[in-house]
Amino acid sequence: MYFFDLHCDTITRLNTGERLEPGDRSLRRNGAHIDLERMEGLSWCQCFAVFMPDGLRGRAAIDYYEQSLRFFRTQLAENKDRIVQVRTADEILAAVKDGKCAALLTVEGGSVLAGEPSRAAELAADGVRMLTLTWNGENELGSGADMPGGLTPRGVKAVEACEDAGIIIDVSHLNDRGFGQMADLARRPFVASHSNARAVCNHRRNLTDEQFMRIVAAKGLVGLNFCTHFLSEEIADPPFSCLAAHIEHFLSLGGEQTLALGSDYDGTDVPSWLDPARKVEDLYQLVCGAFGQALANRLFFENALDFMKRYELAGEG
Repeated sequence: MYFFDLHCDTITRLNTGERLEPGDRSLRRNGAHIDLERMEGLSWCQCFAVFMPDGLRGRAAIDYYEQSLRFFRTQLAENKDRIVQVRTADEILAAVKDGKCAALLTVEGGSVLAGEPSRAAELAADGVRMLTLTWNGENELGSGADMPGGLTPRGVKAVEACEDAGIIIDVSHLNDRGFGQMADLARRPFVASHSNARAVCNHRRNLTDEQFMRIVAAKGLVGLNFCTHFLSEEIADPPFSCLAAHIEHFLSLGGEQTLALGSDYDGTDVPSWLDPARKVEDLYQLVCGAFGQALANRLFFENALDFMKRYELAGEG
């Protein structure tokens, strides 16, 4: 089994020490959802997000990002026997075949640009491969799911700058107005890295059918989120059947080549049967049983890797 996860907050959680014991901040071994020792033996690509708080602006945002980047690089250096930073589809495949975690650096929150879309080129040089334009509040680029506005003029410019720099645009957390603007602007495939189906669970962070079909049409990617609140409105510890309902719904909309996984590990509460992250092996068996191994392989790895290849080719045109 190969596993490709489009979103986790593990680096930020370890960096801040949130809900962890003092000193429990190593990626190798910790009390968070993800650590390298418990994931040993898994062929695995992980998108590690630097979470940017909504309120940060200007130099404070840059400083926060740069400190987080240093922490990420330190963790990679201390665990180079088990993990390596990657940027391309070929590098991902080489790393997982070598038995290492393929680490893709992403950023959750457009405040990282400090209001300057041109900073996208600097992020790309750091190896950032994906940017979630907003979190739930507001930043210089636009409004998230909790706010009424859409993309700002700077947000429009940031979309273009990121695409030019080869940074994938992530629409998870954008509100509906911002999503529509982004989808109209996009010249390259884009993703919703950790979002589910609103028709199944009516949460504003989930995708409408129209939004999902726009991502399908753009040859984009949607990562299924393990967050309990996005899986079910009624069940506190949602069983596999709740996640399966989201899969079934997206498949009914033509999502066989669009669906992937975006766990949100270490950024939210997940069902007990998916905690810790190593339990994705159990999920794989459940998906195989319900939908067949071919679909499970697409969902767990192949669709995400194929997306990376498509995105790279789109940049060559």
